[in-house]
Amino acid sequence: MNDDDTRRTRLEEGMKELETRMGTPSPLAQPLHQSLLGAVFPLSVDQLVLLARENEAPSLIVSLLGSLPARRFDSLEAIQQTLESQAGAGEEATEAPLAPMPSR
Repeated sequence: MNDDDTRRTRLEEGMKELETRMGTPSPLAQPLHQSLLGAVFPLSVDQLVLLARENEAPSLIVSLLGSLPARRFDSLEAIQQTLESQAGAGEEATEAPLAPMPSR
């Protein structure tokens, strides 16, 4: 086993341990990070959208950033948490049982 194989194995083991401790990373983490590359926080929603467009972010990411509540965000983690909580609230709304239609 050469040095590259050893490093790769250690990295894989470290990632598995990290995922065990913290859970798997959010599927938004990587594209969000790339879309906001160069961000200097705090930033408003309008500034986040502008930066994402400048970084040629996918339209889905730009749309998600545009849907954030109007406030200033202090970090990438704060943005990610807000997006995840919005997604959780949306899932709960769609999973709620529908009220029966009143009979006539």
